[in-house]
Amino acid sequence: MTHRRILITAGSTRRDSTHALLARHVAGRLDELGRSHLLVDLTEHDMPLYHGDLEAEVGVPESAHRLAELIAESGALLIATPEYNGAVTPLLKNTVDWVTRVDIGVLRDTYIGLMAASPGRLGGTRGLAMVRTWFDAMRLVVHDSDLSLPQVGEHIDDVDGSPRFDATTTETIDRFLSGFLTQFDEYCCGRPAG
Repeated sequence: MTHRRILITAGSTRRDSTHALLARHVAGRLDELGRSHLLVDLTEHDMPLYHGDLEAEVGVPESAHRLAELIAESGALLIATPEYNGAVTPLLKNTVDWVTRVDIGVLRDTYIGLMAASPGRLGGTRGLAMVRTWFDAMRLVVHDSDLSLPQVGEHIDDVDGSPRFDATTTETIDRFLSGFLTQFDEYCCGRPAG
């Protein structure tokens, strides 16, 4: 049986990360919808750069074991990730590398959604495409559409000292979430995703 909890994380741990803001926003919307979810901050799962000799000498970090357990107890994963030079962030790549050393199939039955926000006009689509290609090569189940928020800086308001997405962007996020949740529910019932 597929777990109904949705794990949400950001592929950036920068203090003012727009992707951390996006992950928190999505967690808040899921809370309003009464959906089981867990927001995971990857700063709490710090791991060294993956290296086979390091693994042979000291084993897989405890933080990777803890994160793999959280993933295994969730049925879906929503990742808000920036692109670095048009590619996957080192943090996201390293995290997946380590958790799959705990269990190569830990992500196999997880319904995955991809999200990005960018100050540029492409909205992180190059990085999203690379993550999708990477996950497809791992034979993971990825939601058929991604959330891309271009020129995101123009759509964040400061409300009482806290950044918030404006109404237009919130509607875009809600549309993506609606489609994601519909297909995740179907996936949980054994229907093919997409």
